[in-house]
Amino acid sequence: MSAPARTGAAQAWLVGAAIAAVTVLGVVAVGGDGGGPPLSPRSDEPLGTSALVVLAGELGAEVDVADRLPDLEAPGGPDVVLLLADLLDGDQEDAVRRWVDGGGRLVVTDPLSGFVPPEVGFFDVTSELGSPGSLNGACEIRALEGIDVAAVEPRNGGVLYQPPVGSETCLDGAGGAAHIVATEEGAGTVVALGGAGILVNAALDEGENAPVAAALLAPEAGTRVVVLEPGRLGGTGVGERSLIGLISPGVKRALVQVALAFAVYAVWRAWRLGRPVPERQPVAVAGSELVAAVGNMLDRTRSPGHAADLLRADLWRFLANRLGVPAGAGLDVLVAVAAERTGIDEARLRQALERRPIDGDADLLALARTIDHIREEVLAHV
Repeated sequence: MSAPARTGAAQAWLVGAAIAAVTVLGVVAVGGDGGGPPLSPRSDEPLGTSALVVLAGELGAEVDVADRLPDLEAPGGPDVVLLLADLLDGDQEDAVRRWVDGGGRLVVTDPLSGFVPPEVGFFDVTSELGSPGSLNGACEIRALEGIDVAAVEPRNGGVLYQPPVGSETCLDGAGGAAHIVATEEGAGTVVALGGAGILVNAALDEGENAPVAAALLAPEAGTRVVVLEPGRLGGTGVGERSLIGLISPGVKRALVQVALAFAVYAVWRAWRLGRPVPERQPVAVAGSELVAAVGNMLDRTRSPGHAADLLRADLWRFLANRLGVPAGAGLDVLVAVAAERTGIDEARLRQALERRPIDGDADLLALARTIDHIREEVLAHV
């Protein structure tokens, strides 16, 4: 591939990456289908999760919908925390990890969260659970024993995780990947769901979605559950969080990877393969050559007056461009600026620029020499 083609391909790739990034950020910013905040436990829209809160309450759980992270280690703290969208900052994430190590259960539905295993694949809404090449009904998570997980129907599909060694999985896919992964951390457990497709209002009454949600969040009456409202996880209120603090850790890691990729590309483009190759410089036209050119032009045209007009016009353009004088400026302005900037006598400049009759070859040659001297003086001063 030639250098121009390679450069064009790289530029196209960068433009495509920028468009994809803007699209993803737009989806995150707009969210949902316009009917309400997606995943909000206060929303009754199809993509809300208010039905999940009602279900857990009817099963005897003590449900608290929080717009900020509570003091998890305080007496009477929660037994289960549902993290629908991970917008925790570093201190909050450390607090949640300490709480899990102490015996809490964290249920996470955000594939970009720092609590979930690496993402290795996905399945879409057209995939049927249990079909060849898709997910199967195997489940080794003890909390889901007795549930026909093959009948689970995640809305709009979901992602697959690579389970850590020693973890329990459910709804396994090819290569050991799984849609639900339960990992013990200290005395507690982190349950990673590959999306909130089984918890939203529109999907909770389909298949075995409700039993799975109940088993993970409200396994018995009296369970204290905290549902963190997506997008509102500030320390004392949403208004105190910075724009960077609202970005989830997964998105931050993705931006760092994009920055590193751009740095590698920039270094590759800037790398010099071999020593510099000298380029041929343009040849300066001497004044004698200009005079000879004027003579040749005169010899061809037999019109010294026309040749003189061409020389004056060329000098006018040269002075205007070199001295920064507008093209429409008059002769007096051009002469005054040139005399002030270069020290050339105004009378001499007027003699070269004013349109005067040329009687013969001698007058034309004298004009050409005067113009050549003016050019040299301007180049020496400006």
